[in-house]
Amino acid sequence: MKHLSALVLLAPLTAIGQSLVSTQPQNRTALLEDFTGIHCQYCPEGHTVAAAIETAHPDDVVIVGVHAGPYATPGTGEPDFQTTAGAEIDAHFTISGYPGGVINRHIFNGLDDLGRGAWEGAVNEILVMTSPANLGMQSSFDNVSRLLTVNVDVYYTDNSPAGSDYISVLLKESDIIGPQTSTGGNIPAYQHNHVLRAYLTPGTWGDEVTTTTAGTLVQRTYTYTVPVDFNIANCEVVAFVSEDKTEVYQAREVLAEGGTTLIVGNLTGPATPYAAGSSGSTTAFTNTFSNELGASADYIFTLASADAPADWTSSFDIQGSNYTGSTTLAVNTGVQETISVNVTPGATVGVATYELTVAAASEPNAPILSQLYYIISGVTDLVVSNPLAEVHEPIYMSGLTVANQPGRAKAKRDLFSGFAAANALGAVNNLYFNVSWTFPSLTDAVVGQLIAFLDAGGNLMIAGQDIGWDQSGDAAAYGTAITQAFYTDYMYADYVADGSTTNSSVNFEDADAVFGSVPNSNINAVFGANSYPEEITPIAPAVPIFRYNTPTKIGGLRVETANYKLVYFGVGPEQMTDVAVADKMIQLSHDWFYGIVSVQELDEAFQGSMWPVPASDLLNVSLEAKAQGYDVLDAAGRTVLAERFAAPSDRLVIAVNELRTGLYTLQVTAENGARTARTFSVVR
Repeated sequence: MKHLSALVLLAPLTAIGQSLVSTQPQNRTALLEDFTGIHCQYCPEGHTVAAAIETAHPDDVVIVGVHAGPYATPGTGEPDFQTTAGAEIDAHFTISGYPGGVINRHIFNGLDDLGRGAWEGAVNEILVMTSPANLGMQSSFDNVSRLLTVNVDVYYTDNSPAGSDYISVLLKESDIIGPQTSTGGNIPAYQHNHVLRAYLTPGTWGDEVTTTTAGTLVQRTYTYTVPVDFNIANCEVVAFVSEDKTEVYQAREVLAEGGTTLIVGNLTGPATPYAAGSSGSTTAFTNTFSNELGASADYIFTLASADAPADWTSSFDIQGSNYTGSTTLAVNTGVQETISVNVTPGATVGVATYELTVAAASEPNAPILSQLYYIISGVTDLVVSNPLAEVHEPIYMSGLTVANQPGRAKAKRDLFSGFAAANALGAVNNLYFNVSWTFPSLTDAVVGQLIAFLDAGGNLMIAGQDIGWDQSGDAAAYGTAITQAFYTDYMYADYVADGSTTNSSVNFEDADAVFGSVPNSNINAVFGANSYPEEITPIAPAVPIFRYNTPTKIGGLRVETANYKLVYFGVGPEQMTDVAVADKMIQLSHDWFYGIVSVQELDEAFQGSMWPVPASDLLNVSLEAKAQGYDVLDAAGRTVLAERFAAPSDRLVIAVNELRTGLYTLQVTAENGARTARTFSVVR
């Protein structure tokens, strides 16, 4: 390995026409060193958590997979991803379990290595911290000599608190196919990503920088001859500046072959990129863009969405014209352009993400600037999934489909949090929180948002094993005083025990007015041997809704307060052997939230007794049982028609001629107060 270090330059960056690094103060970025291996059964879960964090912060999170420790040792014929530097870093941070995450080499509550459940919170904590130094880089590769050359610029916007700092540069490779062990068994062809291959800087801990006062520009160059068995097309170079073995200020990554952090422009988005939309109404997001290349240049502006419903439309306004899709425009240097991104939801209910990108036409290897926007429209019932629990979303959506809920949609937890912070959940009546077996099950930030939602009259179904254990105070748990208080004061639950495979079935309370009719089900080994069906005690006024095969062990509850209704399952619907039971857990939670508690006899009397459907003038309903009244709800769950009878009746004639075209729900209230419901449509 050959290292070349340039002299430290004290000239200000304003003397340079183009720049790899900004001179404006910036926050820290996050370096996640994921200590992993090829025989580590929980490491794939760590990889998934890390990928989710990177997706949420694509420009601010850098992942490096450090293969070290007992689970990284290869067997006969297996690839060896270990490095000398990785072993030294692993030993220094005394990694206590694998996967273990070291984030910015920062100490969190006395710990330098964190379990995968704590990575998200730690990264969020880092990203709001200021940085005394900004970092940029560019990389080039000679295919003949296989020489990799990396130029690194560090600009100090403030004095370094440490006095001396260190620049570290490393090479990592992705898309390496090799063996892996997971909780589900051996995976012979696993895709290993972000694998640490080598450090380019001297030693393991970096190249010392001694001139670290505000206004200083430090420029260094490093070279490395890349081994022939490394696929340079799958390699990236990572550079970071830090204190000695601790406190990373900023980390950046670029493609090893031609990558650069060249600053092509500045794209500034709205303060809040989350919004509640409505069908036919346009939501506009205001952005600004400026050319930072020092001369007039062409830029490619693109607005797209991968998940927006087909009847939603979008466009953007710039330089006095409106565009859809993509366009190329010349932008003069020093001119700030205003860009309005416009999104108009259609009638289809949904949650959608839009992305505006700006690329310099003359600099194809430079970073593409990006701004994301999030819209929620027409959603009344929202499924929220913890990271790693998204795989079970279809089960929740299926239950809401069985419930005939037209306002159903799903969102990852970070999207829910963004919408909640932006007060964009006003139309949402009910949340279905898919925790499954993930950690942390609850965070302080999410709990604060759930409390606000419940206090405002929303309802919550929450399900997953180990939610209670996570609040138990166990030394390995992630619960805090805030999440523990939510568990007792809002979920009305008292944790009893972790449970085990001896809790092999769920037996619903026959006398319960909501879940009494649900068949019993065995518990499936979704998590292999890691089955921990939670044992809880409801806190009054909460009542139990099912027990395990040992009748003294309670696993679920429901509670109604003056503000909200809540259902808590200590074993998730994804763990039910009987799929129909999983549907019922969600459907009946939904029905109870809306006041629909079906009576079998009334349901049977309702079959085939509604005409005409679709309706345009009068809707006729004939019942064998008698009803004391009805309510008609729109797709948002709002009552648009209602009637109470002086005497119970078995015939309903409902005038729907003033209702708009759309889907509605008819709720019929029987003499005994029980309710049933059917959906119908109105056409014009």
